Amino acid sequence: MPIDLLTEFSVTEKVINEDGKELFEMFLAKEEPIVLFYRHTRDKVIFTDRKIIAIDIQGLTGKKKEFRMFPYSKITSYSVETAGTFDWDSDLKIWVSGVGVFGVKLGKKIDIKEIGKFLSEKVK
Repeated sequence: MPIDLLTEFSVTEKVINEDGKELFEMFLAKEEPIVLFYRHTRDKVIFTDRKIIAIDIQGLTGKKKEFRMFPYSKITSYSVETAGTFDWDSDLKIWVSGVGVFGVKLGKKIDIKEIGKFLSEKVK
C-alpha cells in the first residue's frame, strides 16, 4: 500500500562547508550545531543535534521559501530504502507525530547509512 507523503524533498549532495548555513540560522537555537547538511538545486535538508529542518525554495525568483521543522522527539518511526540496480536513489521516510510522513529522496552520492546511523542515535 503506497504511503501518502506530507512533503517530499530531493537532495543530491552532501554539503561539507558552511555554504548555505545562513538560510537556517533563524531556526537554530543558541549553540545548536548542524551535523549533516544536504542539498539539491532548490531543496535543502539539515540534521542538527535537536531537529531536522527542510527548506523548499519556491517560485521563479526563489524568494518564497517553505521551512519545515521536525524535532527528533516527535519522530515516531522512520524507514530507509537503499538504492537498487536500476533505481539509484535511496529513500528516507520519517513519521512525525501530529504531522504525517516526511520523505527525502537521496541521490546516489549520498551515504544513506550515515543518515540511518545518525537517526538511530537521535530517535528514541
